[in-house]
Amino acid sequence: MKNTFLMMAVLFFSMNSFAGDIAKGKKIFKKVNCALCHNKDAMGKAKNGKVALLKGPQIAGLDEAYIVEQVTAIQGKKRKTKNTSMMYAKIKKLTPAEIKDIAAYVHSLSKTRHVGMLQTK
Repeated sequence: MKNTFLMMAVLFFSMNSFAGDIAKGKKIFKKVNCALCHNKDAMGKAKNGKVALLKGPQIAGLDEAYIVEQVTAIQGKKRKTKNTSMMYAKIKKLTPAEIKDIAAYVHSLSKTRHVGMLQTK
């Protein structure tokens, strides 16, 4: 019984350690001006999936871990395209906690879950 309780506690805390703060994420989303390319509602400005500079894809409803992975990859210059250079300039100084907060906020914007371009789910 003790082992079961301990395992449940560890699982609970590990899940919550990933979760970002939605309210903080909303403020950072505005501060960084993510809406410039992704719209205020994060539904994106790209038409028919054609991503271009200032026409980012829908990010609302994406999985939080996926958002963190992609933003971190752009921040670390592991993901570079002609369309990520502006994003890099905006996110390069974000802390890991701030990235998690933005991810939580963006994920909360859509009740319909959305699969990212590079997401394997």
